[in-house]
Amino acid sequence: MAVKAYNDALKDGEASVNRIPVILVGQERTGKTSLKRSLKGELFDKFEESTDGIQADTGYFKVSKEIWKTGKKIEDAGPESSISFENLAAAKLILERLRRENLSSQDVPQQSKNATHLDTEKTSRDTASSTSSQPNGNDDSPFDMPEIPEEVLHELTKLLQRERDVSDINDVYSILWDFAGQSVYYDTHPIFLIENAIYLLVANLSHNPEEKATPPVKKGLYSDIVDSHNSKTNLDFLDFWMSSIFSLASPESSCSDSATNGQENLPGRLPPVFLVCTHADKPFYRTKARDQALEIYGFLRSKAYREHLFKDVFAVDNTKSGGDHECLEVVRLREKVLAVAKEFPLMKTKIPLRWLKYENLLHIRMEHDKWIPLNEARRIAFDECIIHNEAEFSTLLNFLHDQRIVVHFSGSPELERMVILDPQWLVDVLKKIITVKRYEHSEKQVESMWLKLEDTGVLDERLIDHAWRDLFDNQESRDSLIAILERLSLLCSWPSADSNKQYLVPSMLMSPPTKDVLRLLASAKMPSLFITFASGRVPPGLFSRLILLFLQWCKEEWKSEVSPQLFHNFAMFYILPGQGVSLIFRCHSSSIEIVVYSGDIDNETGAKSSYEHYDQTLGRAIHWKLRLVLECMRKEFHWLKYVNYDMCVCCPVCSQAGSIKCRAHDVYGCECLHFLSESDLRQRQYCDRPGRSLLGDCRIRVNQFECWFSFEDVEKSAGISTNRVS
Repeated sequence: MAVKAYNDALKDGEASVNRIPVILVGQERTGKTSLKRSLKGELFDKFEESTDGIQADTGYFKVSKEIWKTGKKIEDAGPESSISFENLAAAKLILERLRRENLSSQDVPQQSKNATHLDTEKTSRDTASSTSSQPNGNDDSPFDMPEIPEEVLHELTKLLQRERDVSDINDVYSILWDFAGQSVYYDTHPIFLIENAIYLLVANLSHNPEEKATPPVKKGLYSDIVDSHNSKTNLDFLDFWMSSIFSLASPESSCSDSATNGQENLPGRLPPVFLVCTHADKPFYRTKARDQALEIYGFLRSKAYREHLFKDVFAVDNTKSGGDHECLEVVRLREKVLAVAKEFPLMKTKIPLRWLKYENLLHIRMEHDKWIPLNEARRIAFDECIIHNEAEFSTLLNFLHDQRIVVHFSGSPELERMVILDPQWLVDVLKKIITVKRYEHSEKQVESMWLKLEDTGVLDERLIDHAWRDLFDNQESRDSLIAILERLSLLCSWPSADSNKQYLVPSMLMSPPTKDVLRLLASAKMPSLFITFASGRVPPGLFSRLILLFLQWCKEEWKSEVSPQLFHNFAMFYILPGQGVSLIFRCHSSSIEIVVYSGDIDNETGAKSSYEHYDQTLGRAIHWKLRLVLECMRKEFHWLKYVNYDMCVCCPVCSQAGSIKCRAHDVYGCECLHFLSESDLRQRQYCDRPGRSLLGDCRIRVNQFECWFSFEDVEKSAGISTNRVS
């Protein structure tokens, strides 16, 4: 009976997901890794090194109020050493079916009374008898099947010993992901940020939240390179991470009715974010740590992403980790994470048990192979997991990819060929080419290539071969990985003077634009166009990918032979060099500024014929292409799918002329600037922003923005003549 139940379960049984990743994010050196130690009850290490890239634990743990102990697969260790969701789910299904059989002969009144109190010894005997019997030759016999695996029997025995209904067993499991705070990795992080996760946003209470943050540092060949031009405050970094998570949220992620559905712990929107403030033993302000934590929490609650925040804040002291007296805030954090995890909608999702079997087989395969060809992944599914439908196989791969259990992209044969079994391996591979390796004697032969990558962001294919020399044994595999990196817009082809291919890696561009370039921006005659975002921040990785896609378009559209100038958060394309016309992109913290510069336009002499030419052609063509590219990016990249943006101009009444500054703070691209969309300009032609400077003339001359928008019907909609305000 038990063997038949097991095989029926493999064929058509379903299991709850019961798993959700816990992801730690935040600024560099805030104590994310130390917090992970606290949650796992490990001894505090005051010399803990900063996380490099992304670090994922090697095994799952049961989310509980007690210490989170990660299960690891150890050679010759017992079944307790690791968690197999396939075996656990199979044991639950077997027990459910055995209990249904046991109850079927009872009368109805006794069923409800004894449903949760089965004879454990009798069930154990039935199980043992079923599994030890041999086939008797009868085609209808349930014993004409393979025996139940020992691991499943072990899980079944543990369930029987609990002496309670299987429906009450709702353990939640998780894996910890620790994201590095170094800015050089920000372009890779979105690949691993997922909507179905719980986030712990970590802040350091020993830092003044209003002060300028410690400058980001990039590793160089001979020495570290400090980004001394960075102006972000410690609060800005928290805002950056919250905005990144906000961009993941789908319109269906609202939990506003969760309280009425018995889900009192979920925030207003998913994914949930816990604000965890570390260094509670030495807060910057001479007040209670919780008071300072509440100030930070209040700042985040004032933003568009407020509904993602958990209803309380946590102030933890990681120095107590692993000691006799554990930090009570860490205990409370575990308790609340468990409460949120149990209410998470993903926990109610049912998947076929054969999917778990497939996942387990891939996990075993990962011990020897970090990736496998797609055909091999299909063979395992079809030959060993009762999956014979191509549609189901594709859905299964997508499910595993969405959970980042495996990584698999679609869209071309090169992309689809590789099924990456170990996401951590992909992280490590990316690190090899988006960071410069510290000089060693063995690197002497590629020294000039490392320096070129460090200084210009240009990567030679020979350096790729050198960095990946131990990863692949054939060109096809290398090309597939390059295709994946191009698909993720982490690099793109770059012109080369010889036969060796070159690629641009935008995340390596750390040098700021020169003063000459900034003066050029200030002298532009056409008003700037801005891309603004509902989150209040430019999503991570968006600008570099936008630049790569626009670079390709510029090559196709204008075929200019003049190479663009690229800096950190800045790009200048010489689209019509013979006419002195350039297209400039500048990324601010909350917006992206687009400038068309032309040396032919003379604002003082009013050379309007040239101005009107660009007004009606170039500007609107760029505007159209920007929207097209952004929409393509929303389809291509899961972390940009739900990003809300708008095309705007800056109010000329509230801002300074030239490259836009805030009048109040004298900061380029300041967050407090008054942006106006095309619809705003159609509705009114005057500045009505509260708190603006006391200027007698608040009219907005909309005709100056016709280089980006069409206002042919403004007179009709506004009821006034645009000529009178132009």
